[in-house]
Amino acid sequence: AADAVNTGARRGFRILRDTCKEKAEGNTSSNDTILRVAKFAAKFWRTINGEQVGPASALRPVGVCAHDGHLRCALVSLWQWIWPKHCYQVMRAASWYQMYEGTMKFHSLGFDQVMASTPEEREACKVEDDVILAPLVLLVNAEIDRQKWRGEMAAKAYEYFLREKKPPAEIGQPLPIVKRDTAWKLGGWVASTAQQRRAMGADGGSAVTKIRLMVKNSSGAEV
Repeated sequence: AADAVNTGARRGFRILRDTCKEKAEGNTSSNDTILRVAKFAAKFWRTINGEQVGPASALRPVGVCAHDGHLRCALVSLWQWIWPKHCYQVMRAASWYQMYEGTMKFHSLGFDQVMASTPEEREACKVEDDVILAPLVLLVNAEIDRQKWRGEMAAKAYEYFLREKKPPAEIGQPLPIVKRDTAWKLGGWVASTAQQRRAMGADGGSAVTKIRLMVKNSSGAEV
């Protein structure tokens, strides 16, 4: 039962992240499936924006995210994890929007529940992104370059330390740069650094590379 649940979850996740390319390998999503995912994404986004997705009432005129910042941040993180760049189903449904607009199938197929944007809105978003995000992009790029420079200087300092063969100091001694091993990629930065420094003997302890097992035979002598 658990295997069937996991298989279904993986299948559903692949459908959500489908690129909607007709010639893509393994793409079996029909137009109905693409439209269903687009409607789900529209409800998801409206929930993040604090809108009331279901029928509104006097007690709850707005959505739950309008007053819950933690939930809103969690849903935004989930959205970015599912669709890192774009929700291609919404983009595909938007390309059909004008085709069915004004026809009887517009409401029967559920196009009124899919997000749509006009060219004026897209142009306004582009201008807003250029004004607001451009300084942030410059700041992030500058910080990335700074961290790269710090890493290069740390590596050079350790290289010069080995070249000069100075005696080890208790504090202030340059240390080697650690590699991004499996533990590092899984988030265990402290454990990864400690393991690599211990293996190189750079943490002040003893680097154990071989273990000798001492056992006794039937006569009592150690082997």
